[in-house]
Amino acid sequence: MRIIIINLIIFSLIILSAEIIIRTLKLSQLQGVDRNLLNLKSETVLNQRNTEAVIFGITAYTDKYGFRIPSKDFKYKYSSSILVLGDSVSFGVGVDEIKTFIGILRNKINSNIYNASVAGHNIIDYSNLIKEYNQTFEDISKVIVFICLNDIHFAKGVIKNVELQEKDNSEIFYIKILQKINIYLRNKSALFVLLKSKFTKSDERHFDLLTDYYNNKNILKEYKNTILELHNFSKLKKIKVDYVMLPYSYQLKKNCNKEFLDPQKKINEIFTSLKINLFDLTNEFCQEKEKKLFLNYDPVHLSESGHQFVSNLLIKKLNNN
Repeated sequence: MRIIIINLIIFSLIILSAEIIIRTLKLSQLQGVDRNLLNLKSETVLNQRNTEAVIFGITAYTDKYGFRIPSKDFKYKYSSSILVLGDSVSFGVGVDEIKTFIGILRNKINSNIYNASVAGHNIIDYSNLIKEYNQTFEDISKVIVFICLNDIHFAKGVIKNVELQEKDNSEIFYIKILQKINIYLRNKSALFVLLKSKFTKSDERHFDLLTDYYNNKNILKEYKNTILELHNFSKLKKIKVDYVMLPYSYQLKKNCNKEFLDPQKKINEIFTSLKINLFDLTNEFCQEKEKKLFLNYDPVHLSESGHQFVSNLLIKKLNNN
C-alpha cells in the first residue's frame, strides 16, 4: 500500500511539473469557456451582459449589450460606431482584448467598435443580428463580418438532440459523461490540451470535417442564400458591410497547397457570383512564413502575433475605403 501511495505522489508531481512547464513556456493553452459567458436561453446564443468570464484561460469582459470590451470600466467615446459580427476568432479567445485585432483597431480609428462576436456563431446568426442591431443602434456607420471556414457548419452544439434520441439511454449517459470530462480538462489543463491535440491531430480533424460540408451542394446553396439575404438587407438599409475571410492553421501547415484551399475557392465563387466584395486574407497568411499566427495546437484561433498581423491588414483596408 505504501509503494502505491508513493507512486501516486510521484506521478502527481510529474503531472504537476509538466503542467507548470507547459504553461510557463506557453506550449499550449486552456480551451475552456465559462458557462456564465453565454446566454444559452436566447433564440440566438449571445454573450451575457455586463459579465466577467474566463475563456481560453483569459479573463474577458462584456458591456451592457454583451459586446466584448477591454475592461469593466470601459466607455465608448465616439458618435460613430463600427459593428463587428463574428465568432470566437474575432472575439479573440486566448488573447487579452487590447492585444486582439479589435482591441488594436480601437486605438487606431476614430470610431467606437461594437464587438458583437460570439463563440459558435455562423453566417445565419450574422444575418439575423444585423437586422436586430440595425434597429437598436443608430450610430453604426459600418459593419464588418468576419467569416471563418467553419461558418458553414449551421448546427448548434457538438451533438444534436436528434442524434442522441437515436441512441439508447446508457450510450447517451456515457457520451454526456465524456463530454463533461473533456470540458473540465480543457478548462483546467494545458497538458491535456497539448496531449489531445498531439494524439488526435485536432487541426487536421477539424479541417477534414469541413471538407464534407463544402462538398454538399445543399449546404452551399443555403450558405449562398444566407449571404444574399444579409447583403440585400444591408443594401436596403444603406448599411456598408465589409466581409473578411480568415484561413485555418492546417492550411498553412500544408503550405497552402491548392487541394487544401478548396473551401476558400468555393466561398469566393459564391461572393463573386453575387457581386459582393470579399476581403480574403488567405494569401497574406500563406505568404507570412516567419510569425506564428495561430495559438498552439489550435485549428483556427489567432495568437497575439496573428492578431497584430490581421490588424495591420484591416487598417490598410479601412484607410483605403
